[in-house]
Formats: sequence, C-alpha cells, structure tokens
Amino acid sequence: MNFPNIDKLCKESKAFGFSQENDQVFFEAMEENYLFQYWKQPYIRFLSDRSGFNPSEMRKYEDVFRIPPLFVGTMKIHAFKSVADEQIIMTLTSSGTAGQKTQTFFDAPSLERLEKLSGFVFNEMGMVSSKPVHYFVFNYDRGKASDVGTAWSAEQKTKMAPAIAKYWTIEWNKQKEEFDFDIDKWVNKMLEVPTGDAVRLVGFPAFIFRFVNELIKVKPGFRVHPDSFVIAGGGWKNHAGETMTHKDFALYLEKNIGLPAENVRDTYGMAEHGIPYAACKKGFHHVPIYGRLMVRNPLGMKILPPGEEGLLQLITPFNTAQSNLSVLSTDLCILKENCTCGMPGLFISSIRRGGIRKHKGCAIAAQEILNKSQKN
Repeated sequence: MNFPNIDKLCKESKAFGFSQENDQVFFEAMEENYLFQYWKQPYIRFLSDRSGFNPSEMRKYEDVFRIPPLFVGTMKIHAFKSVADEQIIMTLTSSGTAGQKTQTFFDAPSLERLEKLSGFVFNEMGMVSSKPVHYFVFNYDRGKASDVGTAWSAEQKTKMAPAIAKYWTIEWNKQKEEFDFDIDKWVNKMLEVPTGDAVRLVGFPAFIFRFVNELIKVKPGFRVHPDSFVIAGGGWKNHAGETMTHKDFALYLEKNIGLPAENVRDTYGMAEHGIPYAACKKGFHHVPIYGRLMVRNPLGMKILPPGEEGLLQLITPFNTAQSNLSVLSTDLCILKENCTCGMPGLFISSIRRGGIRKHKGCAIAAQEILNKSQKN
C-alpha cells in the first residue's frame, strides 16, 4: 500500500522548518495513517468509538491532537502489528516493568522513513561531521543485542561521522552468559587513540561518566581532540546511580578531558514512538516537524499549555507497520517555546518518570551492569 503524504513528510530535509504548509503535510500524513490503522486494528476502532472521533471527522491540523492515544502499557501486552509477518524486516524491544517488553515493528518503507528523518534531525542539530572519528559506544554490543531498541539507536548515531574504529563497550561474556563492562580495557583503548584523531562517546551517560572518571585517574591531564563529541542517550545518572543534569555532565567533561561543553549532546526517544528528539547546544530536546508532543493532565486528560507538567503524548505518522501513531507515555514532561538556542518550535524543558513503580527500562538494566562492574 502506498502512503504518499507520509512519504512526503519524511522526505522534508528541513527538520525544524515549521510552516503552515508543513503543518498541512503533517495533518494529511496523520490522516492517512489513522485511516489505515483504523481498519487494520479493532482496538484502534474501539478507542475511536469510545472517544467519538474517527478518521472521517478529520478536517484540519488541530484534529491531529484529537486522535485517541494508545497507552504504552497496552503496547507491552499486545503487538498491534498492521502488516503481514513476512513484511516485517526489523523488530526492536524495550525493557519493561516486571520483565514486560514492548515490541516495535518496522516494514521496509517505515524503517527507511525513520532512518531518513533521523539523519535530517541530527544534521540540522549540527551533530553530523565529515571528519573521521573513533567511536566508543557505551551500549549493548549489537552483535548480541540486535533487537534492543537502545542498541539500534546507538548504532544510528555512529553514522553521523565516518568511523576509523567502532568499539561496543558493553560486551557479551560467553563464560558468564551475560553482558559486562571491562572499564580497564576501554580506558587503555582510549589511550591508544592518536592525539590528532577525534573521538565520539555514544550511549548511556552513567557509563561515559565512569569511563571518564577512570580515564583521568589513569592519566591525569588527558585531553581529547577539540572536535570530539558526546552523544548520550538513556537515563541521566552518574556512575553511582545519582541523578545529574545535562549541564553538570557537559561541564564535567569539558573540565576533565577538554571536550567542549557545546559538543555534549543528548537524545530523547521511546521505542514505542521512534522519533529522535535531539538536544541543542543548550541541552534541550527539540521537536522536529516529523512528530508532535503534548502534555495532558493525568486527571481528566485535559491538554495542558506550555510550561505546565503532565503526561507526555507523542504523535507521528511515519510507521505504518504498527498502530503507534499516537502514544501516551508514563513520562511527566514540561514543554516550552522559544529556546535561547534560536531553534524554532517546542522543546522539552524537563522530563521525568511518572508513577510509583520504577519502570525497568534499558538504561536502568544497564545501570545494574555498571554497578556489578564497580563491585568487581
């Protein structure tokens, strides 16, 4: 089946080129996907009937925000796959509470759209370079974690600059039959990098923090090439599992290894949604034209204005293989406008986990590996 409006949206290279014209394209793309999912998924029809809003009632851009969302918890117990099994070319999982996992499915067109729009986002954010680099990827080795969403995402971030070398630092230990993190091995590998070469540290901030902490103990005064970059993703904890801010993390790296604070970036995303929300030089995650975010009051589900905290709802039409065009998360978020970096549109001012139970996502599971490596 063809989706010309969805394809048109995802081919727009100006990831933050907001305009009435692009809003109309987004509306038509969402209408296209909603109609497809409505007839493919009985549960989507149930949500539509319950809310009193179906695809035939979509008239204008604002109607996009009336599409009833699918709750992330529901996605952990039902696949919502909208194409035949033989059309699925990639399945990614994300960890969940009490061992539950979300499965995200992609057919070839949907994956191509995601890879294309992700490249546009990273390029617009100044994260793409033609300078070859050494990658140190602080995430699960893709060779043994091919279906883990964060590992796939980390791999995409290794395409932003040509690779001289690529090291996956959370390795599979065949003897223990588990992942582990040999920090001494990777500190020594970093010390082997020629001084004229830039490096890129990609992945979980807690691992990067501990790695740098150990690196400066082994070689005080160590400095990376000024063109080096950090592209973090995952839980914002230090090596002790304590919460830290993006600003503190960036200043720590600049002070200790000479990596410019403005080159310390982050991305926020959810396996259930797919769109990458990349951070600007100020450390705020910006909303590109391929997705829309809103926050809702948990009591009554009223849409809240920028500046107020509520449950985060994420909207995008790019994935037609699954009914995740509108997803309600358990994250509590504040959206704001007019970031001081000058980038147009909304940005995420703050985000944190909601609820009274800790959701064991990939970053929390990785923290356990880090804790174990420290004890050893």
